[in-house]
Amino acid sequence: MEIVWWFADFLVPLRCQTKNNTTMAKTLHESFKNVFTYSAGMEKWCKAFYQGGELEYTFVNDFAIADWYGAKDVKETYNRVIKEWGKDYKAMTEIVVSLNLLSWAHEQLRKQGIEGRNEFIDLYIELYEKAMDLFHDTFKDNKKAQDYFFNKTD
Repeated sequence: MEIVWWFADFLVPLRCQTKNNTTMAKTLHESFKNVFTYSAGMEKWCKAFYQGGELEYTFVNDFAIADWYGAKDVKETYNRVIKEWGKDYKAMTEIVVSLNLLSWAHEQLRKQGIEGRNEFIDLYIELYEKAMDLFHDTFKDNKKAQDYFFNKTD
């Protein structure tokens, strides 16, 4: 049985076509050929959805690769990027944006019938709120950082 994969809308393939029929995939790993097509699809969807300009960092890809492997890996990636980029207001802004976009991307996957997305929606919302609070605590006295953040997120 040969399976043909394709991109549907802005989000990676959610249907697989066999010789005789087309069926909806039910799990993430059924829906995507591998971690690379998944990451590329998430990046494409997020860039199309985001109206705040260009994404300059690879945070969407970093998190997409991590969530292919599980929630634990997403949390580890979050801790790593915060540790490495937490003092850079532009990077922190994009971390917040990326987490928000990924929560919406998982909502779209959930709506299209992919199982197990609620855990990731909740996780990305939790990390988004945590990163946003950290941004405001870290840069509360930096008008330039605050202006940049509001321009990119509003």
